[in-house]
Amino acid sequence: MSRLGLLRRAQQLAAARVLRDNRGVSAVEFALVAPLMLALYFGAVEITQRLEVQRKVTLTARSLSDLVAQSVSISNADMTNIFTAAKSIMTPLPEGPLTARVSAVNVNASGEATIGWSSTYGDIAARATGSSATIPPGLRLPNTQLIWSEISYDYTSPASYFVVGTVEETDQFFARPRQSSTVCRPPAVTTCS
Repeated sequence: MSRLGLLRRAQQLAAARVLRDNRGVSAVEFALVAPLMLALYFGAVEITQRLEVQRKVTLTARSLSDLVAQSVSISNADMTNIFTAAKSIMTPLPEGPLTARVSAVNVNASGEATIGWSSTYGDIAARATGSSATIPPGLRLPNTQLIWSEISYDYTSPASYFVVGTVEETDQFFARPRQSSTVCRPPAVTTCS
């Protein structure tokens, strides 16, 4: 055999050894699959976090209306305690991005809804007493009162390096007073029925 033939034969044997060698296949497969698996994992974590925030915002809105609706009269100390309970519901999420507003909506004999009183927590303005309120038509029962809670939470993703921006989660809930026909809020409203 000539030198050229021996060289060609050596190349063929080396190529056959390389093709039979599968020691690096797992590493290559892992390198191809790992980014997809990490994206799925962190995506699932992000979706779970967002669902938790949405659930807690809804639960907080319902609880605020419910706690106020159970009272006949709400003092400043009572409102502070109720808002503290709202912050506790949001645990373990940070309380800083939470804002809450609880308002009494008075519906007169002709079905017009106005704000009787309003209290807030966080960076949100109270509704002006006597201002009109937009409520669902099915709740406009003449000569009644509703307790209206509004919650807002600015959610920032733990993966903010990849997910840019803050998402505002909001919810509202209406409840009717349970112990009386209206809930007083001294010193703003002292006439209760």
